[in-house]
Amino acid sequence: MSNHNLVEIGCFVGVHGIKGYVKLKSYTETLENIYDYKDFFLEKNENTLNIKFVGKVKGNLICKIEDVETRNEAEIYRGLKLFVKRESLPILQDDEFYQRDLITFKVYNSKKEFFGLITSFNDFGGGLLAEVMKEKKLYYLPINNNFLKEINYEEKEVIINLDLSFIDN
Repeated sequence: MSNHNLVEIGCFVGVHGIKGYVKLKSYTETLENIYDYKDFFLEKNENTLNIKFVGKVKGNLICKIEDVETRNEAEIYRGLKLFVKRESLPILQDDEFYQRDLITFKVYNSKKEFFGLITSFNDFGGGLLAEVMKEKKLYYLPINNNFLKEINYEEKEVIINLDLSFIDN
């Protein structure tokens, strides 16, 4: 299976107890949205991973992986990424996007002035920010509906309605 067909939706961050439970950090918009998926995969593994969600602790999900019965067996999963097939993701509305699709997109303002490349996304509590690399410096630019003007997937461009001159000063 091609990794291009898979989307990372979580990461095993630790173990829980002695009976083979693992802690999973979910990357879904809402923690519980991960329950909507059925077929899970580990990177470079074509076999589905059977997971049962059993609880939550400190912002992580507690899971039971099929055939994992001890803490030592669960430790093997620490740090491994969890994936689903891209086609199992929900269909987006016109004003929505998957953040991972915009990584490496060029950022321009409304005047078509180039600013930099998107390297990641973050939300520090005040809304979604695009982390943009410009001349080996990182900047955080708002990318919500108030600022996002257009996404051009063919040209790999994001147009934001923001005067970028404030950064140069």
